[in-house]
Amino acid sequence: MLFSRKWIVPAGVAAALVASSLGLSQSWSYLKTAHGQIGRKIRDATPIDFDLKRLEQMIVDLVPEIRRNQEVAAQLEVEVEYMQREIESRRTALERGREEMAALRKLLGEERHAFVVAGRSYTRQQVEADLSRRLDRYEQDAAQLAAREELLLARRETLAAATQKIGAYRDQYERLKYQAESLKAELALVEAAQAAGSLDLDDSKLGEARQLAQEVEKRIRAVARLVDAERQPQGEIPIGVETRPAAQRYDELFSGEVPQTTAEAAPSADVAVVEG
Repeated sequence: MLFSRKWIVPAGVAAALVASSLGLSQSWSYLKTAHGQIGRKIRDATPIDFDLKRLEQMIVDLVPEIRRNQEVAAQLEVEVEYMQREIESRRTALERGREEMAALRKLLGEERHAFVVAGRSYTRQQVEADLSRRLDRYEQDAAQLAAREELLLARRETLAAATQKIGAYRDQYERLKYQAESLKAELALVEAAQAAGSLDLDDSKLGEARQLAQEVEKRIRAVARLVDAERQPQGEIPIGVETRPAAQRYDELFSGEVPQTTAEAAPSADVAVVEG
């Protein structure tokens, strides 16, 4: 007795068989093409609304990234402000030290061996030593100030680049957000149009409802006529019912008087005048 058997070949084994039979270069081309087709089939099988939800979630995930970079830019901006204040303070101190050194230099320009400053006496050598110390400190402070100014310039450039990058990143975020909303609205319109195009109304039920409405109307009419018939007794002789013509009744009521028109108005062209 023979039994039919189905062999299931794993994808790796199949790839190895293909590689051995067709060669490495050709088999890689086949595998790459198959992978692309599988990817397209998976994407085509994915519902559009699911992809839209994925897109919305990806856009939401961009918000923490934008916020984190904005915090970094804000910290950098504060640091730039404090560096600017520090540099201004250093410049003020250097300017004041330069003025003091100018005063000492002026004293040394005089041919004296001793000088009186603020009520105290200083020798020429003391003034020269003080001026030398001040010059050394001034040169160090000026070098530090130049370094801080270069650092401030670099921080400003970094801040400007970061601000520009964050602005461009946020613009792309806003565009993606608007595009997602537009795609969502467009999908809703397409689904509405698709639903309207696939309507399947049962005309037979509508016909049955109309027929039932006509039958109900007939029954109501019949009942109404029956009620009217019951209001008038049958078999009695109609006594006192007026049967005379209206003209005769009018002549008897008004003793044969001829009716007069108001304000002696002339008869209309559409009225025939009969003279007696």
